[in-house]
Amino acid sequence: MGLSKEEKKVVQSIIDTIDLKSLNIQLEGKVNNLILTEKTLENIAKWALDGKSQTEIRNNLELTEYEWEYLKMTCPTMLLLMSKTTAYADVVIAGTLVQTAIGGQEYEEETPIKVKDYDNGRCIGEHIEIIKVRKKTQPVPDLLKFLSIHKLSENFSDKPKTSSKEYRDIVNNLSEEERQAIKDANDNG
Repeated sequence: MGLSKEEKKVVQSIIDTIDLKSLNIQLEGKVNNLILTEKTLENIAKWALDGKSQTEIRNNLELTEYEWEYLKMTCPTMLLLMSKTTAYADVVIAGTLVQTAIGGQEYEEETPIKVKDYDNGRCIGEHIEIIKVRKKTQPVPDLLKFLSIHKLSENFSDKPKTSSKEYRDIVNNLSEEERQAIKDANDNG
């Protein structure tokens, strides 16, 4: 599955800063059989969004450790691409978790109901109709407790990787488009 429209905007804004032609000339002979294209960079961003480590991304590109380090040194924007997409995913996940924990999101559910058929005030049978019922999600107290313990600033793991300040910086540095994309993702989730 590819990137969503919102994710593509984030990725494209970073890819647009890379001169692929010059970069490929620099990589020629140093990095085995790798020609960077927009599609390759989109794949790197997608793998980062999927939570793949740098080692897994390196393996997907079939690069040695030396080639990977040379690529990172030659194109530091690629590291920004991976970290920005990972940070974007973390914020979307955090928003979804908070909304799930708090509850109150509306959704539609189809439910069958029995409908009686009448003829001149007399019941002559019944049939089943499917109706849509609007419901609200219930709060999840255990998730609320988990989120309060981890303060939404740690990447929801046993060992914190991101401080509260770094998390706030990520959120504060999101563009209006990224904020709208997160809101849309949570509304559609």
